Amino acid sequence: MSSIGEALTSSRRASTVEPVVDGVAQFHGFCNVGFVYGGGAALVVDTSNALLGHKAAARLRETSDEPLAAIVYTHGHVDHVGGAPAFLASAEQRGGARPAIWGHENVPERLARYLLTWGWNNEVNRRQFQLPPGVDAFPKSFVEPDHTYRDTATIDLAGEPVELIHARAETDDATWVWLPQREVALVGDLSVQSLPNTGNPNKPQRYTLGWAETLEAIARKKPRAVVPGHGDPLEGAYALEVLTETARAMRFLHDAVIDRLNAGMWPDDVVDSGIALPDDLSKKRYLQPIYGCVPFVVRDVLRFYAGWWGGNPAEIIPARRTDVARDVVSTAGRDALFAKAEGLRAAGELRRALHLAVLLTQADPADAGARDLVARVCDGIVEVEPSFIARNFYLVAAAQARAVKS
Repeated sequence: MSSIGEALTSSRRASTVEPVVDGVAQFHGFCNVGFVYGGGAALVVDTSNALLGHKAAARLRETSDEPLAAIVYTHGHVDHVGGAPAFLASAEQRGGARPAIWGHENVPERLARYLLTWGWNNEVNRRQFQLPPGVDAFPKSFVEPDHTYRDTATIDLAGEPVELIHARAETDDATWVWLPQREVALVGDLSVQSLPNTGNPNKPQRYTLGWAETLEAIARKKPRAVVPGHGDPLEGAYALEVLTETARAMRFLHDAVIDRLNAGMWPDDVVDSGIALPDDLSKKRYLQPIYGCVPFVVRDVLRFYAGWWGGNPAEIIPARRTDVARDVVSTAGRDALFAKAEGLRAAGELRRALHLAVLLTQADPADAGARDLVARVCDGIVEVEPSFIARNFYLVAAAQARAVKS
């Protein structure tokens, strides 16, 4: 898969509305939108991003002529909240009251942090999603929820209860929505039909164990259908399988890290220990490392419990990387290191080759041959790396290596 659209959405259904059960439908987009209607008022769960919000709002009006009573944010990620202005404008155009916007109490703090670190978040997301230069991944303003809650809340949707339940999973401000009368869960990014993406390299702490616990809680409801934040709706026995087996995978990885930490292993040694899912889980279609991957999840658990130091004493207060690289290169010789890295690349030992190639560029940023080697090794990793996020970071590294002027 070469794009986030292919990885996380069904591109053949992009911008279409799929009925899930009576009165519940899903708008397919980079981020899905859940529509709930049929009882006299409509509710949307998430709003997609700023580019797709207007299209999603138009599709809602085509699906139901009921007034939009409420919007629920499943969390504060921009692809879930960025389309809110379009839904508010649509409601105003119809002469209706402004819909209430609900979210967990941590959502406003997240949105404020995005504005504080706007430049950084734009840059990280350009890398992660391969956005063209100059394209802003983040708006400079957000529509904050005007109703927040802490643990649980219930919305009255024209006499029908809509339950909001807090989770710590991909984020600390997550909400999943339960429709008890329809037995449907709308879960945002709690279901991404990939191994969950905890441990994202340049994002704040995520919550591997909390993710497992939340999926287990949803499974206990035995939903008829699940509307996810990305990918296709899940129904019946298959929905229950995806929830329970994804939870089991996350618990397995969490516990594997904990067992090693409790045995006295340093975090670096835990990373090197080769933790992997058992075959019966790793072969599941919905647990493939398309978005998240096992090495990222392992690091998420380590970051949560074990801090930032991996156990190497040279890295407590390290020397400058350029100085270390020059020491290594001057000792081994530039040509010898280059030849070794090139040989490793040719043998398919791409990650080992990349370490040596990067040392050469750190020792001498003007070394065009070493920069080209970095780019070629990254190109090789991209060809075999299934994780969308990891692949895009390697693509960025290759492009940066080629862009440096001698």
